Amino acid sequence: MNVAQRTRADLGVASAAGRIAKAECILVSMPFDSAGLPVWSFTSDPKNAFDVMLVRLETDTGLVGWGEAFSRAEDVSLRSLIETRILPIVIGEEANAISRIKHKLEFGLQNFGRVGPTMYAISAVDIALWDIAAKAARRPLVDLIGGPFAPEVEVYASLLRYGSVDGVVKATRRAIDEGYRYVKLHDIRYEEIAAAVEEAGDEAAIMLDVNCPWSVPEALAMDARIAGLKLKWLEEPIFPPDDYRGLARVRATGNNRIAAGENAGSLRDFVAMADAGAIDIAQPDVAKTGGVTELLKISAFCEASAIEFVPHCAIFGPGLLATLHINAAQRSVPLLERLYIDFEADLYAGATLPRGGRLAVPRGAGLGFEPDMAIVERFRVA
Repeated sequence: MNVAQRTRADLGVASAAGRIAKAECILVSMPFDSAGLPVWSFTSDPKNAFDVMLVRLETDTGLVGWGEAFSRAEDVSLRSLIETRILPIVIGEEANAISRIKHKLEFGLQNFGRVGPTMYAISAVDIALWDIAAKAARRPLVDLIGGPFAPEVEVYASLLRYGSVDGVVKATRRAIDEGYRYVKLHDIRYEEIAAAVEEAGDEAAIMLDVNCPWSVPEALAMDARIAGLKLKWLEEPIFPPDDYRGLARVRATGNNRIAAGENAGSLRDFVAMADAGAIDIAQPDVAKTGGVTELLKISAFCEASAIEFVPHCAIFGPGLLATLHINAAQRSVPLLERLYIDFEADLYAGATLPRGGRLAVPRGAGLGFEPDMAIVERFRVA
C-alpha cells in the first residue's frame, strides 16, 4: 500500500467513526441487597446503592460509545463537572483521535486535578471513544488492543465489609459454593479476617483490601499479625494512599505481597510506586486512572518492571466491560474483580454476571453490550 492508499484508508476509518456530535452524562443509582454493612459514602446517610456514571457519545455517522466514570453516593457534582467542563471540549472532535482528545482534556484541565473527579471524567470519555473505535472496526474491543489470550476471565468475589465473624464467614461460604476460587475481604479486624481464611481452607485463596485505614506503625503491626494467614495479597493498608514510602516500609517486611493503585491517576503514579519499591501488584481502575488508553500504558510498564498487573474494578457499567476486555488481552489474564452484591436490576440483563466464578469476554462489536435503557431510566438520578 502506497502513501496515497494509506491516506485514503486512514480517512475511511475516520469517516466510519465520524465526529462527536452529541455528548451526554447520565447518573444512575442502582440499589442492591447485601448482608454487609451499609457501603462507604460521602454523606451522613449511607445506603446500599452504587452509582453508574455513564457517558454517552454519539458521532455524526450514528455510532454510540458508552463510558463510565467512578462515582459514589449519587454524585450530582461529578455529573455537573462532566457536563460543563468535559463534554463541551469533545464535541466536534474526530472520534478516532483518542490519544489526542485525551491529551487535550488532561492538558487543558491539569489545574483541576491529575487524580480524582476530573480524571474520572476523562476516563469515561476515553472508554466511550474506544467503544466507538471498536464499533467502527466492527470488532470487539479486545481485538483492537492485541486480541484475547483467553475466551473467558476468572472472577474474584470482592466482599463488602461485614463487621462480624458470622457475616464474613457466611459470605465467604456462599461465594465458594457459587464457584468462586478467589475471595477478597474488606473487613479490617483480625477476628473476621482469620475466620474467613479458616472457612475458605483449601477451597479458595483469600485477598484482603482494607481501604487505607492505618498509619504506618498500625499497618506494620497488622501486617505482622496476619502474616501467618498466607493471604494472596494485602491491599492499601496505608493512609494516605499516596504515601509510597510508608507503603514500601510495609512491603519491606516480606510478610504480605502489597497491592495498590486504585487511587492513582496515571502511569506516572505507578512509576513513582515502583521507584519507591512500594508494590508487588498494580491495581489501576479504568474508570479512575485515565481509561483504556492509560491502562494499556500501565500494563506495559508493569510487564517491563516485573510488577503484577491486576486492575481494580468496583464498577458495573461500561467500565466493567472495558476491564474485562483489557484483562483478556493480557498474557497473564489477570483476575477480574466484581463486588459481591445482588442488584435490584441488572444494567446488561445478566450478561455481566459471573457463572461459576468466570465471565466470558464479549464478542460483539465495541464493549459488547449496550445498557438496558429501561433500567437506566428506572434508576436515573434527576
